[in-house]
Amino acid sequence: MGFGEFYKLLNEKRYGPLFFQEPLQKYTTWKVGGLADLVYQPEDLAECAEVLQLARQYQVPVTILGVGSNVLIADQGLRGLVILTQGFQKITWQQHQVTVGSGVLLSHLSRLAAEKGLTGLEFAAGIPGSLGGAVVTNAGAYGCSLDQVIVSVQSLNMEGKTKEYRKEELALKYRDSIFKREKELIVEIRLTLQIGNISEIKQRMRQYLHLRREKQPLELPNAGSVFKNTGQGAGRLIEGVGAKGWRVGDAQISEKHANFIVNLGEAKASEIKTLIREVQKAVKQKYGVELETEVVFLGF
Repeated sequence: MGFGEFYKLLNEKRYGPLFFQEPLQKYTTWKVGGLADLVYQPEDLAECAEVLQLARQYQVPVTILGVGSNVLIADQGLRGLVILTQGFQKITWQQHQVTVGSGVLLSHLSRLAAEKGLTGLEFAAGIPGSLGGAVVTNAGAYGCSLDQVIVSVQSLNMEGKTKEYRKEELALKYRDSIFKREKELIVEIRLTLQIGNISEIKQRMRQYLHLRREKQPLELPNAGSVFKNTGQGAGRLIEGVGAKGWRVGDAQISEKHANFIVNLGEAKASEIKTLIREVQKAVKQKYGVELETEVVFLGF
């Protein structure tokens, strides 16, 4: 079955929202990426499970995408079905525990927790990703990370079957989790926070937001930190090889923070990738350090 026919099949079943030949640059914070054959944004768990089962039956490749804050999608786009998680927005509070849909923005959840006087997510203030994506990478900042508050995760595998993971089964490490190796769609996450002082929580968040605005190039499209930090700090190593300001087309190593690559306007994914490889080569030659990307490459 061709992708056009698969689109018609899903459309006939009134699954959706559903898009055909959709530009993916709309769904990434770098504002780059080619066309997807199909884009599907589920809002219902059972329907999403059925779509995954159909994709498996008709051998349609599946890619899962959150809010696109740590991915580089090829200029050629992605074949098959791209599933967006933004539709999973349910939030349920039970005292200091909260169950959250994977599409909820991590920064939004951080603000909601602060309003309730719950501490543990202050580090997430200003992080531009969804909670599901944050689980995949075990997102963190300022000495804190998501593994400190996770209790469990519910997911759908590519057969459309629900799975439940306890925290100890998630293999959470620095910028890593089981979901880097197991291709599954995270649906819901349960977190445990602690009761704190509202004014102190909000003050910490203001400090973190101020640091971000001061040190990071938030005024231009970017994907956050491009490289994982080494003991010496990726930004320092990149700065040490004189790479600040390096440019390939409209892709540029930020003058503000060397571990950021910004899109000056019309950057292509290929240009960003070339810049990444040039930085890795220069750092390897000067320091003998192999920089590993935080950013995930899709479609290359």
